[in-house]
Amino acid sequence: MNWDELIDEQSLRSLLPGSYLGLARAIKEGLVVFLSGLPESIQQSVFAAQTNLPASATVSERLGSLGHTCPVLQKLGQVLARNQHLAPELREQLQKLESMSPTVPLETIQEVLSRELGSLGRLGIVLLPPAIAEASVAVVIPFRETRNGSDREGVFKLLKPGVEERLELELDLLGRVATHFDEECEELGIQRLDYRETFEQIRQKLSCEVLLDQEQRNLIAARDFYSGDPDVLIPELFDCCTSRVTAMQRVVGEKITDHDLSSQKDRFQLAAMVSRALITRPILSRANAALFHSDPHAGNLLYTNDGRLAILDWCLVGSLSEQTRVSMVQIILGAITLRSDKIVGVLEELSERVSVDRLTLTKVVDDWLQKVRHGQYPAFSWLVGLLDEAIQTARLKVDGEMMLFRKSLLTLEGVISDLGADGFRWDDVAAGEFLLQFGRELPGRWFSTPASNNFATRLSNLDLVETVLSYPLTLPRFWLAETAAILNDHGPPEAATQ
Repeated sequence: MNWDELIDEQSLRSLLPGSYLGLARAIKEGLVVFLSGLPESIQQSVFAAQTNLPASATVSERLGSLGHTCPVLQKLGQVLARNQHLAPELREQLQKLESMSPTVPLETIQEVLSRELGSLGRLGIVLLPPAIAEASVAVVIPFRETRNGSDREGVFKLLKPGVEERLELELDLLGRVATHFDEECEELGIQRLDYRETFEQIRQKLSCEVLLDQEQRNLIAARDFYSGDPDVLIPELFDCCTSRVTAMQRVVGEKITDHDLSSQKDRFQLAAMVSRALITRPILSRANAALFHSDPHAGNLLYTNDGRLAILDWCLVGSLSEQTRVSMVQIILGAITLRSDKIVGVLEELSERVSVDRLTLTKVVDDWLQKVRHGQYPAFSWLVGLLDEAIQTARLKVDGEMMLFRKSLLTLEGVISDLGADGFRWDDVAAGEFLLQFGRELPGRWFSTPASNNFATRLSNLDLVETVLSYPLTLPRFWLAETAAILNDHGPPEAATQ
């Protein structure tokens, strides 16, 4: 297949906003490298799926079809499906990848289950076909289990035949794409970002998709993590599981973006529920390593019939370290007091790369502090924007778990936007939860050592004292920075009169 001729760069440009137009060539070449590396038989099947589309099919429809044929491309499509920067018609096609109609034959499902579990009848299990969902690597089918005179309904999630080998092949090809980007970044007009290293982090996480025994352990950890939250449902794990089959509680509900809530108040409450469970909860966890769901696309989030948020598919998870959360809080404290030096120092400590461009990093920090001086509150979205720019322009390198959390935030921002809660800001929920948690901590602070940040807010008493003492200097910092900005823009007053 001559994919270079078949993929049109100009058509890709039509799907990207102005600030992303320069990525069209890189996207095209990435697809060419990826598809050209597939075995000939798979390339033929991918091409056949394209030729089966009507001649009038749009480029968005063709990209959506491409996602259906390759597990890795489907996963990337799910990540991008709620990205508000992409063309609406492309997002509509990618959203179809979040929950696909099952294609695995019932006979194949039965063969896999019999091979893995033995006789279902002996286990008191009766399948309830048809299958209800299919993901990039697995298919889901409901069942009823009868034991000791009681019935319960569950679902089997089982790997599709041959998917481990296919995923391994495609992840290797993803590495080739990264190498191509590293070697040709100047020619492609993209930033130099150590793509191979970044893609290797992605590879390590995506390889977990087929490790269902790992997902089973994650399910147990997630149920424990959310055990005190009445608004969140994590499916219960059943005991008839193997490394290729997970048996768990059946959840009845609908994809969260397909809700029929008519009241703006109800939509706000749903958006707040998502924000608290998937964003604020990990950030404000007391655990040394806070668990978070790293694949929270809309297909993995159900709004249950009893009004809870069900979080499914725990193959891909991450954890925020205590030190990462301490650093996040320190950066925000530095922003509140307009201390550029404090923020730069924390970022340098956070970076895993020694050769951070300190001059550029300082400029990035000063630019984001300028937003604070002009009225933007330094909440978590401000922090994320600062980190994004520091990574792109100052060679800041944060750990892989932090990058994964950033990816999750990007997905969740799109999901929350599509809930229809006009004017909702997850920053407001995060700030409110932070203040509530701080209030709960006040009695315990009387018995805490000054430097201890063993609180969910990761604020020590010393941090509070330092911030209070530093605050009187914030106003002078504000005026000095504003004066410097004016002089940089217009020159000194005497120069303007000459």
